Amino acid sequence: MTNRLWSKWLGGRQSEIERRAPFSEDVMITPPGSGLLLAGFVLAHAAWSVSDLPKGELLAPLAMVERGGHREITRFEAASQAAAIAEGRAAMAKLGTSVDAWAFAREGLIRENGGPVDVLTIDFWAKGMKTPASLVQRYEPFATRGRFRIVGEPVIVISGVAQPPEVAKRWLTTVLQGVHQHPKVASLWSTWK
Repeated sequence: MTNRLWSKWLGGRQSEIERRAPFSEDVMITPPGSGLLLAGFVLAHAAWSVSDLPKGELLAPLAMVERGGHREITRFEAASQAAAIAEGRAAMAKLGTSVDAWAFAREGLIRENGGPVDVLTIDFWAKGMKTPASLVQRYEPFATRGRFRIVGEPVIVISGVAQPPEVAKRWLTTVLQGVHQHPKVASLWSTWK
């Protein structure tokens, strides 16, 4: 996916993405396996959480923090989805390097082919990363046709740049290992495709 396509995909953040240089090796930073595994696990949990939501209900943004091999989940609820997302982002920023890894999931919409597309976005960080990266997974809500569906592969975004599929492919293997660590989702993921 080129930067121009990605900028269209992100809708409101278009100008920020378009100002960035096209993909190049100097932009690429390999996320540690621990961050990719946790991001995959949190993607699975977020997908499971929204897989049967009725029309009009949204995912309560959630974060999973890993310390010393133990994972702890926190949900962020507020008067609005925007406020809950802001609260979650602030909480992740405060963690700094005091944890081994964290992943923060939220639900949103992007514009693609002139229309809105539902996405789950997982921001993640692990020791060894200078800045957080993101996974963006398109999906079709259960309320649309009475069946939840994952659409395509997650897009990995590093330093604001969507990584090309040929680069991201090796990282997606680890992300999917994290997805399959989720006890409820491991057997469901392939049926959601």
